Amino acid sequence: MASQQEPGHPLKFGVWYDFRNPRLWPRSYARLYRESLAQIEWADELGFESVWLSEHHFTDEAYLPAMLPMLAAVAARAKRMRIGTAALLAPLHHPLRVAEDTSVVDHLSGGRLELGLAPGYRPEEFEALGVPHSERGSRTDELVDILKTAWRGKPFSYTGRHYTLRDVQVTPAPFQRPHPPLWIGGGSRAAARRAGRLGCHFMPDWAASPAVHDVYRDTLVESGYLPERFRVCMNRQIYVCEDPEEGWREVGEHYLYSFNRYREWFAAAGDFPELGAPLASSDELPRDVHLVGTPEMVIKDIQQIQKTYSFERFIFFANPPGLPIERGSQSLELLAQEVMPHFADTPSG
Repeated sequence: MASQQEPGHPLKFGVWYDFRNPRLWPRSYARLYRESLAQIEWADELGFESVWLSEHHFTDEAYLPAMLPMLAAVAARAKRMRIGTAALLAPLHHPLRVAEDTSVVDHLSGGRLELGLAPGYRPEEFEALGVPHSERGSRTDELVDILKTAWRGKPFSYTGRHYTLRDVQVTPAPFQRPHPPLWIGGGSRAAARRAGRLGCHFMPDWAASPAVHDVYRDTLVESGYLPERFRVCMNRQIYVCEDPEEGWREVGEHYLYSFNRYREWFAAAGDFPELGAPLASSDELPRDVHLVGTPEMVIKDIQQIQKTYSFERFIFFANPPGLPIERGSQSLELLAQEVMPHFADTPSG
């Protein structure tokens, strides 16, 4: 698989965007997209290794609903970074359209695309698009199978539970051969087993336990894959600043908004019924997930995470919902100049 990294390489840092425009901090979409793309281009210049986009649909905050068009725009602005989805909601997309669109973006980027997939969870999205929520796992499996075949660029047929294809051909084939790296997202054991069984890289949710990571590695072995050929991408919230107390005052309410919105969605989906009421204050946010502090503090936080998990990439939302762009950019600059160099010669994992 193209661009796969052997373990023991320096830790790679990536920026992550969802392009949300909450009603609490409204701005024009033209401005939001323009500022975010400019920041991504600058992050590329600062030396961040990758940029990732995530999607949701039919929200009042316009969470990015169209990742691949936005990735094409990113590819035109950021010339060196890997570009990826974290993650495309697989059951909500037809496999042939995914194969075609990703192939085009892979060519536009010169072979820098990485495709992260997840089954999704919000019932509203499935209902609006006419996809049974109960089929999300099996549709994700079939999409991966179809992609791997379609990306060969040759005529093929496929018969599955959800998709039946007769003598179709996807052109162009991707720039990367045999195809762009595939990732599976999710924090459950089922997600880890899916990633391992399908021979994909793994991007677990921040809440995934070390046992979930073990399930992934074990399933790779059981499925006949060599674990050392596959990567894990971890995520946290990171805000680097000179004064941690002032940093929390700047970013806390934005992290609180994001945390509570995800909490609301997960609870409504029935995935985590124990979540309960939203948090009332940013003081209640888990500090091991929200790494806010000086460069020295953030370095220690990441080192602590490395003691528990084995991973090769570390990504974070570069600009939490509603945060003024200049604050996010200040954090990026400090991270690039004072945190990333510390891990440049330190093996990941």
